[in-house]
Amino acid sequence: MKHTLLLFILFGFSSAFGQIVLGNSGAQQVFGAVSSVGREVVRAAEYKKTKEEQEQREAEYNNNVSQADAFFTRGQYREAIDMYNKALTFRQDQYVRDQLARCNAELARVDREEYQLFIDKADSLYAQLNFSAAIESYTEALTKKEVQYPKDKIKEAKADQERWGKVHFSGLLISDKREDDLASKAFSKDPYSDFIKPGKYNIIDDFLTYSNYQTLDGIAVPANMHLVIYSEPQFKGQILVDVVGPAIINNMNKKNTPNTKEIQTREFTAPLQSKFPQSVRTWSVSDMKSWVKGSMEITITLK
Repeated sequence: MKHTLLLFILFGFSSAFGQIVLGNSGAQQVFGAVSSVGREVVRAAEYKKTKEEQEQREAEYNNNVSQADAFFTRGQYREAIDMYNKALTFRQDQYVRDQLARCNAELARVDREEYQLFIDKADSLYAQLNFSAAIESYTEALTKKEVQYPKDKIKEAKADQERWGKVHFSGLLISDKREDDLASKAFSKDPYSDFIKPGKYNIIDDFLTYSNYQTLDGIAVPANMHLVIYSEPQFKGQILVDVVGPAIINNMNKKNTPNTKEIQTREFTAPLQSKFPQSVRTWSVSDMKSWVKGSMEITITLK
């Protein structure tokens, strides 16, 4: 009895002290049998734990796939991608990888459609001279598709927006379309036009480059801008023009030239008709060629 008890005590300390040499073969047999049972118990516990972990991972995988499939069905492809990727952390599976490819293809299709919607909207706004809104829509389009077209249009819209914040001077008459040797299109850049920002100009001629090359023949003043032109430098002499835009003033010397009369009376193409209706188009009170020797003030008025 005492011998058997000693064997069990020795078995209890065996894990701490490594191998214990027993005095006889019977004791060794008993110890071996007990050790074998212990190892089986440990292995059974480890197997149970591993199986539970596998079942948990499988449950997590199935739950993620189920949620991802639901998102995919509803067209919520970004959310579906997140859930499919989570599923792959639990198990690598061909179905999930195929679904990810489908999600990315659908997102690309949606982005193409949304890109075109933004472009169509931006182009329409640009045509209406609504530059700020057009720039915003072109910028939105870029979030869907990184291409050159909206970048170029943003640059153009900003340039146009800047021009419309100035007074347009031209060596030709100013109209709604560009016509060789006859007219500049209002607020469009050409070799006969200058765009002058608000400020005071002691001698007009010093600040013009193209419109005074031969003769000044047209001035367009945008809405909410005030233009005063004096006949002499340093804001002296007769006031030749005192107008708040919108206004177009064309040189009286061109009044009776063929094809010029109707510029003041015809229906402009949209949207310039709404910007410069016939009621704001006039002929100058004197030959505009001499105006460049005077001075002028350009100010922004309150809306």
